[in-house]
Amino acid sequence: MTDVRKVGTWHATLRALAVLNILLWSVTCLPLGTGDTLLGWQVLLSGIYVVVCAFRSWLPRIDLERYCLVDSPLSSMFLGRAAATVAEVCFAAQIALFLNHVGTVAGIEWIVTVSYLVVPPLALAQLFCWYSVLSLNHLGHAIEESLWTATMAVVGVSLVAASSHLDGTLFAVAVAGAVFAAGFVAFMVTVDVPMYLQRWRESRQRGGRYLTLRDGLRDALFRRVATRDWRTWRPEVAWLTGYFSVAVWLSLALVHLSTP
Repeated sequence: MTDVRKVGTWHATLRALAVLNILLWSVTCLPLGTGDTLLGWQVLLSGIYVVVCAFRSWLPRIDLERYCLVDSPLSSMFLGRAAATVAEVCFAAQIALFLNHVGTVAGIEWIVTVSYLVVPPLALAQLFCWYSVLSLNHLGHAIEESLWTATMAVVGVSLVAASSHLDGTLFAVAVAGAVFAAGFVAFMVTVDVPMYLQRWRESRQRGGRYLTLRDGLRDALFRRVATRDWRTWRPEVAWLTGYFSVAVWLSLALVHLSTP
């Protein structure tokens, strides 16, 4: 398979996932209803996350390097990052709501308290992400991912503590969630955070130029480099595909786990 065809096949896969995920949310989540209830909020938050991931699947980007797959004004790095910010805060809120539910059912007050502390560090992580995207400094991404790592570690510990007070489906989900959190933390500590730190060090060694936030905003708004070079996209394929599939399915699952 030629490199151009590899990129085309991958992009087609992302678009198919986008359509599938919107259909899954529309068919399995939307009928559950909306409103000012735990389930209603989960449906709404998941819907936002699903739509944004579909948008980003259709128009993939590599923010810091300003690469895009489709040469369109909609491929603006600023637009993509703004949408991702909203989606990731919604996803963080879904996790917090689920942890609150688990703590309430388990009757463990400190887990309920911890659930209120999930969104703030993940919202702060978005600010560091924006700093990286605007300044072209990878250190912000390393801090962003470290905040996600620490938060998910706390979530995992909370689920382990709650599991012995749960039974049935919620017990199984708490155990599975704890295992997932442990795997996430292990990956971030051994792969993701070190990768960004290495990129930051390499940039400093090369004498890399960082942008001011004002110049970076203009750059993120208007500069984009459209490319279908497989060498450019190959390092991004695994995590982007997982993000736009597994993470979305987890968001959908959090809706169903909140049903009465």
